[in-house]
Amino acid sequence: MLQKFLMFAALAGFFIAASVQAHPPYQNSQSEQQAPKVHSVTGKVTQVETGGKAFSMNVDIGKGTQPMRFVVDKGTTVQGHVAAGSNASVDYQSDSNGELVALSVKEQPSQSSPQSQ
Repeated sequence: MLQKFLMFAALAGFFIAASVQAHPPYQNSQSEQQAPKVHSVTGKVTQVETGGKAFSMNVDIGKGTQPMRFVVDKGTTVQGHVAAGSNASVDYQSDSNGELVALSVKEQPSQSSPQSQ
């Protein structure tokens, strides 16, 4: 009886060891390990949608401007008063739906022309 018990325990230990070797600890795939890249842009806010859940702005890119739309969520931080017509800088990431999610929005002082002396 003792011999059968020891044989069963040895076999159980073998199967457990083989199972652990067959299934290494959980490892994130390469795409899961890389966080979405954070981008930053500055431009003029053209529209704030009703409820403040999204806004659009014209961003200077190269020789022209490009309209961009950003979604605001509960994790978005806003510094200053950002409204249509104000200048702002935005740090954002693309989400899985391709929307641009604003991480932080900061009002920028309007650029005034330098005064001549």
